[in-house]
Amino acid sequence: MIFVLYILWFIFNGSFSVQTFVIGFIVCCTLYFFLCRFLGYKVKNDIASVKKIPLFIKFVVVLFYYILISNISVIKIILSPKRKPDSQIVTFNPELKKFSTRCILANSITLTPGTYTVKLENGQYTVHTLTPEFSKELKKLHILKYIKKMEDNEV
Repeated sequence: MIFVLYILWFIFNGSFSVQTFVIGFIVCCTLYFFLCRFLGYKVKNDIASVKKIPLFIKFVVVLFYYILISNISVIKIILSPKRKPDSQIVTFNPELKKFSTRCILANSITLTPGTYTVKLENGQYTVHTLTPEFSKELKKLHILKYIKKMEDNEV
């Protein structure tokens, strides 16, 4: 967190000199102390966040891969005169415990072309898919293993 505060200090300050370096360090340390002392922030949150960076990067790479593959599939459906969209509504429960990871999954599904999260209630997802093939892929849900790992590693 202190590193993020320090980067923000330089972005908002707009200059790099010894004076801004020293003053920025003092201001960021004071602000970090205030966060820890009065707002209940803990240093172990920083450590846990740093440990999750490689997992988060893997998740983003896999998500972008599925977005790309899904884009190609949707383009094939749109440009093919023989293939017609056959929309379906799929309901499933991936059994995620935390609200934040449920939202990450819902947003990941919606970001992927051809699928749209219609409803998320009590851990139950209702998703609109463009074709039955998308419904089958949705049931496999490869990104779910990364989301569950992030949920298990949370503080």
